[in-house]
Amino acid sequence: MTPRIILTSLTAIAALAVLGGCSEGPAPKAKAASTEPDTLVHVDLTVSKAFNAAMEKAGLDEGQRNVVQAMAHQQAVAVTCAGFTVNKARFEDEMNIIYYDDKGKMLEVDSEALHLRERQVMMGFGMMFGAQLAIAASDEKTFCEHAAVERNARDAKHLILEPAKS
Repeated sequence: MTPRIILTSLTAIAALAVLGGCSEGPAPKAKAASTEPDTLVHVDLTVSKAFNAAMEKAGLDEGQRNVVQAMAHQQAVAVTCAGFTVNKARFEDEMNIIYYDDKGKMLEVDSEALHLRERQVMMGFGMMFGAQLAIAASDEKTFCEHAAVERNARDAKHLILEPAKS
């Protein structure tokens, strides 16, 4: 085959491919109703399950786990959404909860056990922070709109985000 025949053949094949892509083809099948959770909900639930298991193993009660989870979420908001900053002193105060038992009494453990707990909590914090960044990346506008609602809620607990600037 000569180069001219090859070029003509390739042009014809390309034209057929374009025309084939333009045809409507068969009608799309209707999607069946799904009871599967949205992908982002699935991400959040999966990471939350792993986080809770790891934090229970680290000795954190439900309230402490909720605080760590809230801190990770708000840190993700601050790095993702314009106009959001974290009050560092409040963040440190909130994270100090890991040094107390479920009765509010300071833990009486040796330094090795304390360092292990800190490492475990930081791992859990990283899990939740990463999941929140992934969720934010999928729809940053909605994520940040929701964050604004959270920041302005009068009943928000463990809020470390600075108030919106007027």
